[in-house]
Order: sequence, then C-alpha cells, then structure tokens
Amino acid sequence: MQEFQLRVVPLDNNNLALELYQCSYKKAGEKKRPAAKKIAKIKGNALVLARQAIYQTLKVNKYDPKTLSYKRQSPYILSEESGVSLAILFQALQPLSKPERISNITEGVMEMSSEEAHYWFAKINNGKRSPALKAMRVLLGDL
Repeated sequence: MQEFQLRVVPLDNNNLALELYQCSYKKAGEKKRPAAKKIAKIKGNALVLARQAIYQTLKVNKYDPKTLSYKRQSPYILSEESGVSLAILFQALQPLSKPERISNITEGVMEMSSEEAHYWFAKINNGKRSPALKAMRVLLGDL
C-alpha cells in the first residue's frame, strides 16, 4: 500500500494550509526511501468548505480531528485510499471560489468508490492533469 502524509503549514493569524505528500516506496538495497513528493495543497475558503471531509479522513485514519491545528508539527500518516481521495479533492478545489461548487465536488469525491478515486488519481497525476481535473469538476460540480 502507498502511504501519504498530510502536513500542516502554519499561516498568519492562526490560519493554516494543508499539504498532501505521496511517499515513495523504499527500493531494495536502499538505506532509506526517497523524499515524499508534494502533490496538493489546500487553504482559504476551499479548506474551510472541505473541513468536514478532512475531519472524516482523519477519523478513518485513527486521528482525532481536534488535533488539526496551525501548531501541529508532525504529519498525519494516511492510508492509500484516504490519500488518493484527498489528493483528487485538493487538486480539484484549488482554483475554485464558488461555495456551492466546492461543496458539490467535495461531496462527490468523498462518495467515490476506491476504484473510481484511483481512476481519477491516475488520470490527474499521469500527464493529463488539466483535462482530467476539468472533466471531474464538470462531472461533480453541478450535482
């Protein structure tokens, strides 16, 4: 299983941003695995509107949502399924500003099956990022 890390980035006025990293596999013969790759970031209004989905993800990964604070130093370690869902969610929400679309897309992503989430994750992260994100936003944005 692939591992993901959700890291808290403190901002001004006690605000925070969240960055999602995909951890590399340790290859045979290597002393340590390569550094994790940042794949998404969320902040501002999109973060506020997606907060319940993030809390739910933390609960599924056995973390207390109350620990999500701008003061947090250590990353949250997420399962592959949770990481994939948050990755597509964060990337889909980044440029959006309309609360209704953000809510619809958040709801749609969190309702995806594991297979569907992996499909979109593969499309977005393997070369066809812009058309895949646009298609997913159109598909989920007007529920």
